[in-house]
Amino acid sequence: MFKKILSSLLLVFIFVSLSPADKTYIIDTPNSNILSYSSYNTEFRFFSNGNIISKIDFGVFKFLSIGVSWELDQFIGDKKVKVAIPALQVKFRIYEGNMTLPGIAIGYDGQGYFFVCSRNDKYLQKGRGLYLVAGREFFIDGLVVNVGANINTFSEPKVYGFINTIVPLYREVIFFMTEYDNVHYFPDARPNFGLKFSLTEYIDVDCIIRDCWGKEDVDAGRIPNERIFKVSYSGKF
Repeated sequence: MFKKILSSLLLVFIFVSLSPADKTYIIDTPNSNILSYSSYNTEFRFFSNGNIISKIDFGVFKFLSIGVSWELDQFIGDKKVKVAIPALQVKFRIYEGNMTLPGIAIGYDGQGYFFVCSRNDKYLQKGRGLYLVAGREFFIDGLVVNVGANINTFSEPKVYGFINTIVPLYREVIFFMTEYDNVHYFPDARPNFGLKFSLTEYIDVDCIIRDCWGKEDVDAGRIPNERIFKVSYSGKF
């Protein structure tokens, strides 16, 4: 009897886990999706030095989502907490895409990483800034590829590129994520990898390795093979 109940619960778990809760980003880089109208997504990202970023996004219209995020440095541990300035995220879907053409979105993301109060309240790693991204499904069912470019400062503008993919490994419950970010000067580019576990229709848990094989540079906020843990929850109004 117990085995039958356990099997039934397992089947329910598999079939309610229809899709990952966080639909707008892969790891650090955006995809071409936006949140559906009247939905929201919250996430908590735990990373190096006891830092945490909390974020919430809202699907305002069918073509527009707006969000805000907030970094707390050294939140976990016994050091003084550094409170960053809240950052804004805006994303417009220009074209939804079809079986032939990719979906296209344009947006702005001001959230950087590693806030430093002593440096004019700036981040060691700048936010993405203004970006354009296009993406669609390729080759096999569920394999989505996104390609984009961004400019993170307007005083001395430089164009950076990124590419990301996500593919289901097991019945849309476990996903593999990979991306190549910050592509301008290749030694500064960041390859990132991760696994997404869609625990329910509403909750995701991500385990991420960021900036793999990178060169350590503490002053620039570069931490090779950085381990990140992220929890996301989505819902509707």
